Order: sequence, then structure tokens, then C-alpha cells
Amino acid sequence: MSTALDETGATLGPLIMALVLLLHGDYRTGYALLSVLAIGALTVARMNFSVPSRLEEKRTAPAGGFSRSYWLYMVAAACFAAGLISYVLVAYHLATAKVVTEQWIPVFLAFSTECGVIASLILGKLYDRAPLRTLLVAVLLSSLLSPFAFYGDLPALLAGMVFWGIGYATQDTLFKAVVAGVLPEGNRNLAFGLFYSGYGAGWLIGSVATGLLYEPSRVALVAFAVLAQLISLPLFVIAKRQERSPQ
Repeated sequence: MSTALDETGATLGPLIMALVLLLHGDYRTGYALLSVLAIGALTVARMNFSVPSRLEEKRTAPAGGFSRSYWLYMVAAACFAAGLISYVLVAYHLATAKVVTEQWIPVFLAFSTECGVIASLILGKLYDRAPLRTLLVAVLLSSLLSPFAFYGDLPALLAGMVFWGIGYATQDTLFKAVVAGVLPEGNRNLAFGLFYSGYGAGWLIGSVATGLLYEPSRVALVAFAVLAQLISLPLFVIAKRQERSPQ
């Protein structure tokens, strides 16, 4: 639920920016308005929840060191991140290819983020019933983003934005649930930091690679993005089996 609320805010941001542009404002005005709203929200949160750790109800991970499954999950997440196309590149494609006008680019971001809100709720519910199958299906759907976003007409682009939302929900909702089950008690902050450092490294490598591939060969870009995410599928399966086996 917290992720859904977070992504609801991420949906409202682009819509506010689109409204500012529609009213003949500029990006500077839009970002200034968003900054004021963000600082206001932080102030209210600080006043009402000055000690966030008090919101925790129970521990969620066993004691011990980092398991093999933890490291495998990190590598799998890094591969997934490498193939998760940044919306910055999608927006650049929309602008340069003249797919839509400038005012519609933040609207598309809002649409894809709202799809992420819905996907977070659905995937979270399904994950409680079938963790591995839900994760694999989510990754498979996310891998369809690049071919739909970079090749196809407007309906295909809209489908691509849906898949982008699923990919965002996967990394922001499912990965946290996956890692929480293998975190060593007392080292959760370090474990999450390491995990998302690996994830960020994968995203950095993927962003550089796809950015360099965009101009010379979009076919290679799409192939790289799809294969990177598909490679993560067997790694997630192996990590899950390691999680069930004695460490």
C-alpha cells in the first residue's frame, strides 16, 4: 500500500508539470511548484511521525549472514535493471521521433506511473499466494517494454507504457518483498543498501548501453534490453531454490 501511495504521488507530479506547460509555463516553474509541495509533505510527515522506526510492528527476517540466495537475487535484480529502459530515453524517443507533442510526454509518464500503482497492488496480492510465479510473470511482461515503446504505433506505445509501469512496480514492490525474506536480522539497512547498490549498478550499465545504442541501432537496443531481463529469470529461479535449501 505504501508503494501504491508513493507511485500515486509520482503520477500527480507529471500531471502537474503537464498542467503548467498547458498554461504556458515552463519547466522551471513546474519544478519550483513540485519542490514546494514536496517540502510541505516532508514537513507534515516530520511533525506527525518524528520517529519512523516506531511504525514497525514485528521483525521480518531471521538472524545470520548474507545467504547465497541474497547474492543471487542481487545479480538477478541487476540484470533486470539493466534491461529496464529509463523513461528519460523513452521521452527522448517520443520527442525526436515526433510520436507525440511535448505536452503529452509528462502525461504518458503519469499514465505509466498510474499503471505502476495498479500493478503494485495486483502483484503484491498475487505475490502473497504464488511468490516465484508472480515474480517471473512480472519480469516477462516488463521485458516487452522496449519493443512496444520503440517500434509500433500509438496503441503499441500505450501498451509499452503499461509494461513500463509493471517493470517499475516489480522493482519497487516485488524486489523489496523478495529481499525481505532473506535479510539477516540486525543488518537490514546494510542488506537493502547493498542490494540496491547492485541494482543501481545494473541500471547504470543498462542506461549507458541503451543510450549509446539508440542512434546506431535500435534493434540492438531492444535486443539488449529484452535479453538482459530474460537472463534474470533463471537467476531468480535458482535463488528461490537456494532459499529453500539448507544454507
